Amino acid sequence: MKSDYDYQFPWRPIYEVTAIAGWTGGAGLAYLTSRWSGLPREPFDWLMIACGVMVCWRLPVTVSLWYRKRRLSQFRFQYLDAEKLKVYVTSHPDDLWFGWGFDWVQKHAQLAYEILKRDVSTLIPTDHQRMGSAWIHGLEISESDVRQPIQHTAGHTLLVGTTGAGKTRAFDVLVTQAVLRGEAVIIIDPKGDKDLMASANRACQLAGRPERFVYFHPAFPEDSVRLDPLHNFNRPSEIASRITAISPGETTSDPFKAFGQKSLDNVIQGLMVIEERPTLSKLRRYLEGGPSTLVIQALERYYDNCLGNWRQEARPYLKAAKDTDSKAAGLVRFYREYLQYQAPNLDLEGLLSLFEHDRTHFSKMVASLIPIMNMLTSGPLGPLLSPNPNDADDLRPITNTGLIIEKAQVAYIGLDSLSDGLVGSAIGSILLADLAAVAGDRYNYGVSDRPVNVFVDEAAEVINDPFIQVLNKGRGAKIRLFIATQTFADFAARTGSQDKARQVLGNVNNLIALRIMDSETQQYITDNLPKTRLKYIMRTQGVATSATNPSIFSGNVGERLMEEEGDLFSPQLLGQLPDLHYIAKLSGGRIVKGRLPVLQSAFDTQPT
Repeated sequence: MKSDYDYQFPWRPIYEVTAIAGWTGGAGLAYLTSRWSGLPREPFDWLMIACGVMVCWRLPVTVSLWYRKRRLSQFRFQYLDAEKLKVYVTSHPDDLWFGWGFDWVQKHAQLAYEILKRDVSTLIPTDHQRMGSAWIHGLEISESDVRQPIQHTAGHTLLVGTTGAGKTRAFDVLVTQAVLRGEAVIIIDPKGDKDLMASANRACQLAGRPERFVYFHPAFPEDSVRLDPLHNFNRPSEIASRITAISPGETTSDPFKAFGQKSLDNVIQGLMVIEERPTLSKLRRYLEGGPSTLVIQALERYYDNCLGNWRQEARPYLKAAKDTDSKAAGLVRFYREYLQYQAPNLDLEGLLSLFEHDRTHFSKMVASLIPIMNMLTSGPLGPLLSPNPNDADDLRPITNTGLIIEKAQVAYIGLDSLSDGLVGSAIGSILLADLAAVAGDRYNYGVSDRPVNVFVDEAAEVINDPFIQVLNKGRGAKIRLFIATQTFADFAARTGSQDKARQVLGNVNNLIALRIMDSETQQYITDNLPKTRLKYIMRTQGVATSATNPSIFSGNVGERLMEEEGDLFSPQLLGQLPDLHYIAKLSGGRIVKGRLPVLQSAFDTQPT
């Protein structure tokens, strides 16, 4: 039994090869001597047997060292037929497959430590054509499928990796499995990655349900569905909060943002009175052009419900009305003088106050809100984000996040942030807020038990307060979030607060780290992994002489086995991971070193 105090350098030269060669040569010499010398054969047979035993004794260590060193440079890209992944999903419906790997434990940290403190080129030939150090995965002699129970993903998953490290391919593997399980999938992609879109489309075809695929992209309006980001809400005030959250402003207490939110809320309440669903185009119209038309419609509807034949009594107030503004002013006076004290309506009074507000001051106060409203409703974006179901000339389907979830569709939503970062970020943020409303419905009323998988690439581009709420409460609504980013600093920069950035990190139970170049992010990840004890040899030597008799001296040379606390996975290794290789901390504290395949399928060659 091997003792905990045994220590041997694992990457030493294979000295046993010389011994094996010597014993093999001895056996061969004994054989030749017995054949040609004419001496009795029996002693030479025993000698050959003894040499064979020594060879067999040395051989396992030799093969083990040779195989271990060979694996250090063995791993390259591996392709996987998507049909094989489909078979896996069918045979393991309760597991999530995430490539091949092994549990990273103390022995692997020790092996990596022994390599890092020496010249790696003496063990592994330098290959400048390859990115990363494949030897990290080669520290384990064998690997197996990395599986995780699907229910553990309810705690959400964060993928961190620099550009080109493999986040899109990781999403490909996860999206394909979710689609094959028949679950709803929503992909929010700020960059508009064509590979990710093709992966989602391929997964639907692989599942035999190509009609499940839904596509939205501002740069290709003719191919996109019309998507209503304001369709789902629990309270009308939520809509105003969503829009003001994406408008410029330093803090939520900014008076301009507060006034803008109040104005939006008043308009929305007016639309509720006339039983019209709010859209971005309607809100922009009433903010820019004034709420006169809405005031008239809302008051007339209210008077019809409360007074019946009110037009005769209101005629004195309307006789001087020559345009929309004067008609609205007359109806407002009628309400103030005749109805306000008998049957007041607080929702209407907010709209009336907005109408009576000084128009010049109003324009200044909503100056930060109008530009973002214009961007989201101008040009092709207007009918895309404010769909009109009565437009017979527009045959593009109309959908929303609630409908996508209800029909278990696979929605790819590209934001085109590279062309227009502000608009792309605004669309993503407002869609995530809409998703938070759907999560609230599912959480409160149990609308559906079907799991929902939400994949957000470059999550820092669209992070907002509703998104953090989904992270907090999404588990109860059966929403699993898979979010990807390059560094943790991206969250802090987007939210403007280290505390909010930590809110995001604190609500994620599964962390998958691909290659990371940011030192702060590297340190954060490794600090959240458990520590371990690393062994090393301390060599000492000393010489001492007598002060009274210089001819008397002593010396000593010694070795001591020492231990020190160290990282289970060194931060610098995160910057050396090859493409598609990762270190993961899964729910329950399991640490896994794994690698992912590149999925390919016959559908890849077919036109979409």
